Parts: sequence; structure tokens; C-alpha cells
Amino acid sequence: MKRKKMFLIITGFFYLLFLTDLEGIIRDRSCASVLSGDVLKSEKFREQRISGELYRKLHKASGESGDWLSLLTASMAEGGFYPEKVSENQELYRKYKPEEFQLLLNAYRAVWEDVRYFPVASSEIVFENTWMAKREYGGNRSHEGTDLFGTVRESGYYPVISMTDGTVEQKGWLPLGGYRIGIRSPHGGYFYYAHLSGYEANIRKGQTVAAGDILGYMGNTGYGSEGTSGKFPVHLHLGIYIEGPFQKELSVNPYWLLKIFEKKIRNYTY
Repeated sequence: MKRKKMFLIITGFFYLLFLTDLEGIIRDRSCASVLSGDVLKSEKFREQRISGELYRKLHKASGESGDWLSLLTASMAEGGFYPEKVSENQELYRKYKPEEFQLLLNAYRAVWEDVRYFPVASSEIVFENTWMAKREYGGNRSHEGTDLFGTVRESGYYPVISMTDGTVEQKGWLPLGGYRIGIRSPHGGYFYYAHLSGYEANIRKGQTVAAGDILGYMGNTGYGSEGTSGKFPVHLHLGIYIEGPFQKELSVNPYWLLKIFEKKIRNYTY
């Protein structure tokens, strides 16, 4: 009788352990389920909302490894893409959603890893979060970028610089963007600088540039055939694009990145 009772007690104990482990597995899988295969399509991901405070905490938490983007990826997933704290749970996502986690990590690397400077060589620049605001030229569309304005409204006054190392992938006229230049960064981000008054001398397609190099000058070209200017105030339109599994050019919001890098100015005499 005593043996039977002891057997039941031990069996019950291990059954409770099993249930506890099972509950933990279900909870972990539920947490990881936010990383679906089409996570890059979500507006929350494309918003790229990261506060300056969290950016600093992520770098501090990464320590000697410096792999703050893995922490960012886990923090974004755990915080519903609007994180307020650093998450240390990346192993959970790597265990249950390894492909989805790596896809998301690669996307954040493409946007953030190579950025070194603010895109205008001046501390006189202002900008607002106009992500997805309505635009009408060329048909009803949404604003996929951030517009930056200087206190001096003269076309050709402010140097526009490359935020990253990279390669000049596109250069020339677009009806919407006017004179534009597109830089492909080492980790795959495409940084699009539009409405330029003109280009820095000897800038050509296929050329390698370094972060901080002058690409051209802030202007107001576009909204018409080549050479059209003056249809809107002088400003720089900055767009950031990444390549995803469902879309070759997926736009993300540059605003939060610009807020974090607005003090990282490359100074030039002009």
C-alpha cells in the first residue's frame, strides 16, 4: 500500500513537471508566433520606430559583441514592434522561428548597420514624420520617405552626403524625384536622395562612395520633364528601401533613424 501511494505521488510529481514544461513550451511558441513569414509586410515593421533612449540601451546591452541588431530584432518582436525595453529573449525566437528571425534581423541590418552620418551637412535642418502622408502628383499615392528642409531656401546651398558606404546604383532624372541618386549599402539597404539641384563632380553610376562623401546639393527639381524645378520648396527627400521575399523594393520610414543620427553631421565649408 505504501509503495503504491509513493508511486502515485512520484507519478503525480513528474506529471506536474510535464504540464509545467508543456505550458512553458506553449507560451514560448505563442510569443514567437509574432514572427510570421510575411512580417516584413506589416506597417509596424515598416515604421521602424526606435527611440534614441532605446537605441543607446541596445548598444550598451550588446557589450563587447556589439551585436545590438540581434537585440533590436528580439526587442521589436517582443514589444510588438514598438519596444520600450531591451529584450534578452532572442534565443526563444531563434529556437521556434529561426528563418523568420533571421529574415527580420537581415532587414534591420539593411536599414541600420551601415549608417554613419546625417544626410545633410548642416545643423540647420528640420524634418517631420510625414510617413504615408497623402500626395497627389502623378496620381493618389503615399509619401514613402522623409523631407528635410534647411533654413536657407536657396537651391544648391546645402551639401547632401552619403549616410553610408556603398555603390552608386542609380543616378539621373525621375519625373517624381527630379535629379536623384541611389546608394546601395554593404548590407543591402538602398538609400534614395531626391530633388537634388545637381550632383557633385565626377559622381557616376557604379562608383564606390564612402559615408560622408558629397553626392550632390539640396534642390527643388522634379514633378515634370527633365530640368523642371521650382514646383515646391527646396528640400531633400530621403527614402530607404530594402529587398524582401515578396517585394524587391520595400520602403521603410527614415524618420526615427534621422532623429537618432541628426547630431552625426559631417561638416563642410560652403
